[in-house]
This record gives sequence, structure tokens and C-alpha cells, in this order.
Amino acid sequence: MPCASLSAMELTQAAVNELLARLEPAGGHAYGDQWVGAGTARDGEGIERPVLAVAHREVPEPPAPALDGDADADIDWMQRLTHITGWNEPARRPDVDWTKTESRLGTPLPGDYKRMVETFGEGSFDGYLDLNQEPWTHYRDEGLLIWAGTEHEDLYCWRTDGDDPDRWPVVVRSFDGEDVPFAYRTAEFVCRILTEPHHRFTMARYFDTHWFMNYRERG
Repeated sequence: MPCASLSAMELTQAAVNELLARLEPAGGHAYGDQWVGAGTARDGEGIERPVLAVAHREVPEPPAPALDGDADADIDWMQRLTHITGWNEPARRPDVDWTKTESRLGTPLPGDYKRMVETFGEGSFDGYLDLNQEPWTHYRDEGLLIWAGTEHEDLYCWRTDGDDPDRWPVVVRSFDGEDVPFAYRTAEFVCRILTEPHHRFTMARYFDTHWFMNYRERG
């Protein structure tokens, strides 16, 4: 059945309101300052038709871009990240068995990464930066664990130096094999690439507002 526009279908206002209500937040995907989703609604003749609908998404003003001196400040970068993305939903994976995961990997993992997985679950920042639910070990023999990646095949890793994972720095292995180190930890790194337009791996040039696209509907 072909899709029709809302106007062409002559939907009742009640039907439109019902459809848009289903978009936020469970039925649609966040995209910038909009909820976008597909569903069905009845036209003026009572025929149920597929439609695509868009609803406004309230996004708080993002915090100011981080300053270089913030790296040593007492900042909750995960709290800042949820604010930047407008995330106000319950934690998606609060019951992850990290003891089992870390035992299988043979190493503890950074605390902010674990909070990130518990909070956001499976999905991507701005529909671009995929968050691994468990680090990939493809380059472990080179001292790297991969915690995220992009559609451009950049791999976001930790350099696993030392016994304290909360001090592991981020290393980006670019699509052409170059390793680019950063002094930041996981959540701080994501905050910076979302908000700093001149960062080498910035995502701030493409959107004024940011979101996390979850790949699994709440059950």
C-alpha cells in the first residue's frame, strides 16, 4: 500500500495527535530536534493508511564546549553527555553483568564506559557513532580495546596501559590505519566531539542538537 502525506489523507486532527503522541519517545527515532516515525492512521473515510509523521523534540540548551583545563576538573562527563543528547529516559541496560564480561575479557573496564552502556543501551550517537555493548578485541595484541566505531570505519579505542582502566586514554584508529591519541577518557571524548566544531573527529559541524538513537525498542 503506498504511503500518503498527512494532508492528502485528510486525517482528523485527533488521528494526527494520536499518531504523533506515539512517536515520543517510544515509537519514533530522535533526529536533531525532531521525532521521526512511521505508523498508521485513519483518513476521513475511516480507511487505515501508513503514514510518516514528524513531531517536535524538546532538547535542552547544550552546555558550553569543554575547555582544555576541564580535563583535570571534577566534572561528571556522563551527566554532561545525557544533557547534551537530551536523554531523559530510564537506563536501557541497568542490569549488565559486568563481572562476567570483565572476567571473560580478563580485565576491568572504564567506569564511565559501563555507565554509558547501562544508560543508553545499544545504538549510536547522532545515528553515526556506534556504541559497542562489549569492547571488541581485534587489536588487543597492539594494546587496544575498541569501544565504539563510525560508519566511516574509524575505530574508537582505549590504550590499555596500566592497571587502572579509568585512566586509559582514548585512541582513534582512523580508516587509513593512523592511530590518533587523546588525553581524554571515554565520556569526555564523546562530549567533546559532539560539541567542539574544530575537533579532528567532530560531529558538531553537522547538527546543532544531538541525540542517541537506540536500536532496540523497550520491551
